[in-house]
Amino acid sequence: MLSSNFSNRLFGRTRGRSKKNINLKNYYETVDKYKFQNFNEEIEYILDVGTGYGETSIFLAKQFPDKVIISCEKYINGNIVLLKNIENNKIKNILLHNGNVYDVLENINKKYFKLIWIFFPDPWPKNRHAKRRLVTSDFLVKLHKNMKENSEIYIATDSVIYVRFILNSIYKCKDYFLWVNQSKINLKIKDYFDIETKYYKKAINSQRKPSLFILRKL
Repeated sequence: MLSSNFSNRLFGRTRGRSKKNINLKNYYETVDKYKFQNFNEEIEYILDVGTGYGETSIFLAKQFPDKVIISCEKYINGNIVLLKNIENNKIKNILLHNGNVYDVLENINKKYFKLIWIFFPDPWPKNRHAKRRLVTSDFLVKLHKNMKENSEIYIATDSVIYVRFILNSIYKCKDYFLWVNQSKINLKIKDYFDIETKYYKKAINSQRKPSLFILRKL
């Protein structure tokens, strides 16, 4: 059973700015149908962190029908869209954690994850907010402990500031991960996946170039 670890708090909004009313009772009832509770040692999992409107989770569920996707997102408006798409597409291999990814990682001591996606985490561009960034060397090491052999992490961002921050984190973790696409000049997401999330489109429309980092567990 999951527990809350407030020492690893995630920042940001849980609700959108729209004034449209959300029936929270119905929302949580629907979440309960797909709620992640416990790991099963006979299952391979894919961890999708900060799924926004759920496009990545839907993509992964279709690409890997034999795996279970754990979609971690506290943003209610995004989860509502994801839940609708799960039901409309009759998808059976997505479980939702409506909260902090550290809740999922807390107190697990086995290697469950075959793949981890972290697409467009909040860059927190101001220096005074840098400590709020998710992708740190400590976080990567924490993930490493629960990853299967030769499993990979995919990290995407369109923030130049976050790119530098991620590069520094990767360097600190060089004994834990191989940076698979380091030698490639072009790190664009479209070179690897035919997927366009809302945040990807937002980046392109703002003439920012999203970068993708692929890390393989050593």
